Amino acid sequence: MDLHISTQEKNGFLTVRVAGRLSTVGLGELRRACREDARVRLDLSDLVSADEAGTTLLATMRDSGAELVGVPPYIDLLLRTRLESTP
Repeated sequence: MDLHISTQEKNGFLTVRVAGRLSTVGLGELRRACREDARVRLDLSDLVSADEAGTTLLATMRDSGAELVGVPPYIDLLLRTRLESTP
């Protein structure tokens, strides 16, 4: 499985479940799934890996108010490193 994205609306949140490998190829699909008019919760519990473009998009979404849940330890490390290196 390369990338699978599913959505569910509940309690005022749009939960976007991201499974597999997030790479440059899947960024457009993830952006389309995350509507701008919704409070977004990204469920990353089944995310296996993310390339630099993928972690950049996740960090940008987090910084724009998206809630990240179920973040795997390695992805969390990448996101924290990205946050610490931002001027």
